[in-house]
Amino acid sequence: MHDPSPQRGPQTPGEKLFVRLLVMAMVCFLSVELAQDFSPVKLSVLFFFLFWCPLLVLHEVGHAVMAAALGWSVEQIVIGMGEPLKQFKLGAVDVEWRMLPIEGFVRCRPKNLELPRLKNALVYVAGPGIQIVFSGLILLLLGPERLLQRSNDIGLIAVQALAAASVVSGVINLIPYSETTTERKIVNDGLGILLALFTPKERYMAQMRAMIAEPDGPKG
Repeated sequence: MHDPSPQRGPQTPGEKLFVRLLVMAMVCFLSVELAQDFSPVKLSVLFFFLFWCPLLVLHEVGHAVMAAALGWSVEQIVIGMGEPLKQFKLGAVDVEWRMLPIEGFVRCRPKNLELPRLKNALVYVAGPGIQIVFSGLILLLLGPERLLQRSNDIGLIAVQALAAASVVSGVINLIPYSETTTERKIVNDGLGILLALFTPKERYMAQMRAMIAEPDGPKG
């Protein structure tokens, strides 16, 4: 639930060219690495990065579903950072796909002040939580021995990479950190959970009232 902000991501032609060249270099590096003394286990790195984007979608959908379930208004889901590439409606929710599907955010708004700390914390938890639960389900289905075994079975390697990418992404998002832009301080899921639970009551309630009244809705 991390707002990339318009200032972040490649915007100018030079920045866009740099990103394209960087992606091409990474693809070439992976291709050379896979071609040299190829073994199926090397595909795990490729699968890990390929699964990052669909897992990002799962992460942001987790935030949105939890917010809706708690009675919050879900206004926008953004996948990626940088220049917007595609926009569409999913029911009443605006969905935006940006150039680099590395991170995203959900714009949602509380409708009242009933249990605001718990609800806010749960909305933040839902993104990384659904990824960790997803990895846990894979572990239950395969069992720890098979999930962790070294194999030349490409299907099993793909599933192992999927579980690893999901749990790594979930855990990273729970490590508290923030970034400051010219417009606001942006917090990640881990720090958002802590702030929801431990911000002094008067300041927190004032922030929640502002979120309810904010014309464009808060960004989480």
